[in-house]
Amino acid sequence: MEEIMKILHNIQQDLTHQKRYMKDMEENIKEAINKNIDDKFNQIEIKTNQLEQKIEAQQKTIDFIDKQMRKRNIIFFGVPELEKNYEDLLRVILEVINEKMNVICQNWEIETVARLGKNKGKIRPVVVTMTTTSRKLQILKNRKALENTSMYIKEDYTPAVLQKRKELQGELQRRRLSGEKVMLRHDKIVNFKSQKEIFYTPKGASNKRSLSESPGTEIIQKLPNNEEQTKQIPKKNKSQNITSFLRPSQFNNVPKPSTSREHQEPQKN
Repeated sequence: MEEIMKILHNIQQDLTHQKRYMKDMEENIKEAINKNIDDKFNQIEIKTNQLEQKIEAQQKTIDFIDKQMRKRNIIFFGVPELEKNYEDLLRVILEVINEKMNVICQNWEIETVARLGKNKGKIRPVVVTMTTTSRKLQILKNRKALENTSMYIKEDYTPAVLQKRKELQGELQRRRLSGEKVMLRHDKIVNFKSQKEIFYTPKGASNKRSLSESPGTEIIQKLPNNEEQTKQIPKKNKSQNITSFLRPSQFNNVPKPSTSREHQEPQKN
C-alpha cells in the first residue's frame, strides 16, 4: 500500500512539473509571438512613415509645378460663347483686353486661350495664358474697366488655394468691419497701406534719411545763416584727367599737346 502511495505521489509531482513546464512554454510562445508581431508592426510603421514623407514631398512638387503653370494665367468670366474655333476665341479675348480694358495687347503676348469644362448650355469661363507676367499684372490692374459689363476676371488659383481663400472670407469680413485695412493676397490675409501712408510717412517714424537729401544739406539747415558758407562739408574733388586712370609707367607714352594748340585754346581755370 505504501508503494502505491509513493507511486501516486510521484505521478502527482510529475504532473505538477508538467503543468509548470507547459505554462512556461505557453508564456515563452506568447512572448515570442508578441515580439515577432511588434517587430513586424515596427517595420510596417517605418515604411509607412517613409511613404508618407515621399508622398508629402511629391505633393509639394506637384503643387509647385501647378502654381508655376498657373502663374501667367487669367480667367475671364462672362465672355459670350459665340466662337466657332480657336481663332475666333482669341480674337474675342484680344478685343476685350484692347478695347474694353484699354490695355494694348498683341497676338504674340497670348500663349493659349481655352474654355474650361464641358459645354452644358452655360457660358464657360476662358483661361488665358500670357507670355509675360508683366502683361498679366497690367491686365489685372485694369480689371475695374469691366465693372459695367457682364464680364470680370480673376487669377487662376490652385484648388487648395481657392479652398483656403473661401475659408478666410468670414475672418476677412469680420476684420474689415472692425476697422482693419486688410485684404486677401493669395491664401493669406495681409494688411495694406494707402498711397498717402506709403509716400507721406510722418517725420520721425523712421531713422533713415530720405534718399533725396544729402548729409551736407541736413547740416546746413541746422546752422545759422552766417555760418552756412564756412560750415559746409567739403566735397571730394573727382579728377576728370585721363592720366588718373594710367599707371605711372604709361605717362611717358601720353603725347604732349603742341604749342600752337595751347595758344589757340588757353586752359580754363
